[in-house]
Amino acid sequence: MTMRHRKSYITLGVVLALLVIAVAGRLYLPYWLKDYVNEQIAGLEEYGGGVEDIDIHLWRGAYQIYGLNIHKNEGGLEKPFVASEKIDLSVEWDALLNGAIVAEIDIYKADLNFSKTQTGKGAGWADLVDKLSPFDINRLTLHGGKLSYIDYTAEPNVNLFIKDIEAKVTNLRNVTEENSPLPSQFNISGNSIGKGKLKIDGRMNVFKKTPDFDMDLELRDANLSAFNDYARAYAALDFERGTIGIFGELAAADSNVTGYVKLVATNVSVASTEKNDNPFNALWQSVASVFVELFQNQPKDQFALRIPIEGKLDNPDQDLWSAFLSIFSNAFGQAFTKNEDGTINFMDAVKKEEANKN
Repeated sequence: MTMRHRKSYITLGVVLALLVIAVAGRLYLPYWLKDYVNEQIAGLEEYGGGVEDIDIHLWRGAYQIYGLNIHKNEGGLEKPFVASEKIDLSVEWDALLNGAIVAEIDIYKADLNFSKTQTGKGAGWADLVDKLSPFDINRLTLHGGKLSYIDYTAEPNVNLFIKDIEAKVTNLRNVTEENSPLPSQFNISGNSIGKGKLKIDGRMNVFKKTPDFDMDLELRDANLSAFNDYARAYAALDFERGTIGIFGELAAADSNVTGYVKLVATNVSVASTEKNDNPFNALWQSVASVFVELFQNQPKDQFALRIPIEGKLDNPDQDLWSAFLSIFSNAFGQAFTKNEDGTINFMDAVKKEEANKN
């Protein structure tokens, strides 16, 4: 065998060995990554769970997580705190054109369940996300989600939810709008209990310890009687019919929030007192029925109130006196519109913060 042939065989052997190592590494990598992800989930404070499977897509710099299920270890709901059929984490190739190496995440069919004993507070979620993605996340998209608030301690049980959620948050790492005070945009839509239509749009800055934001929200045409479990448990009321809309604008700067929430109910009818076996609840429902009838805008058949919100984001003041007076403004003045008022923007929150400093 000549020296040239010997070198050729050696080179071929090295190439084949490297190929075998690469293939073996590729086959083993999903198993290693699954163990790694489950280990990180196990490290959450008071929460546990895991994932069913992981798939790798090296050609596009991505991996997919299947069957995520995280639950509270003790004292929570039987339902998971968060679950998802599939999560896709990948390099955001569009951002590379702007010289940034960041990631994007797509979450499919997520299920998030809150309760008084299952809030997720203090578990270390941000640290978990950092460990699951090798790069900062710049875009997040939710494809079909459900958000629920459940209270099995209430009588009757309460289950409020938004389903069919579609959400998109872009430019989280400020790749394209470096000089904007609110560089990230978010858009959320979904369907509520009672077949209401939810829409939330806004902008935010997540670089601050407490994010700044400016947002509009609306929930349109929800069937009021669908909320009866909640109304019975917390207000001892029962509605036979009616629709409700919720509209609001909120802006926050340096933890100071300003805005309002407006509730507009039309064609409202409180259930007959004959259906209530409790005499005190029957009396209360009778008073509530008369109050709604007297203080609704008669031409529009509309009962409404507007709650101003000011103060610190973690404990805002709700001006309940102004909210009470707004009932009369809607009833005997011009009926409240079923839209945002367009009276709040981010600069309002900035001015509030500057006034608080002075």
